[in-house]
Amino acid sequence: MSTTFTISNTETYTEADVKAVMQNTYEDIIGFANRKLVDYSRVKSWIEDLIYLLNEEVLESFEIQLYNSAGIRFQAYKYVVNKYGYIDSGSSSGGINYFEIPNGTKFGFLADVDFTKSNAEKIKKYLHEDKNWGQDGSSMQGTTSFQRSHSSGSLELKRFVINK
Repeated sequence: MSTTFTISNTETYTEADVKAVMQNTYEDIIGFANRKLVDYSRVKSWIEDLIYLLNEEVLESFEIQLYNSAGIRFQAYKYVVNKYGYIDSGSSSGGINYFEIPNGTKFGFLADVDFTKSNAEKIKKYLHEDKNWGQDGSSMQGTTSFQRSHSSGSLELKRFVINK
């Protein structure tokens, strides 16, 4: 007797998947504003841009980067997009202790966008002309630890914390 197993995967996901994954991610991000570490309008803009980039299927990862009063990056929360169908079970939001973050911390936002897709020019226009994004950011380097995963369908955002 023989048994056959078939594995299939897809690199596509739906707007409903984006909405579901972003519910937990939204709660993570809005916590910085709830603690009054960053302005709500800035956080709202990050969330809108993330939803747009996810719906356009070009977002590879993003980081919320924390800088001390001297302008030195000391920590980042990195979310990595997994869209290949090998999804772990998702976690609820939470796990960030916003009260450990010192007052006066400055925030940066970095997105790793795949500009090899057919919609690259549209994405560049949106980010650089419409939203005034720069192009000079860099990913945080340091000790990386997995924290949580937010998933729906074939879309997953894995959250890591990076400490310098």
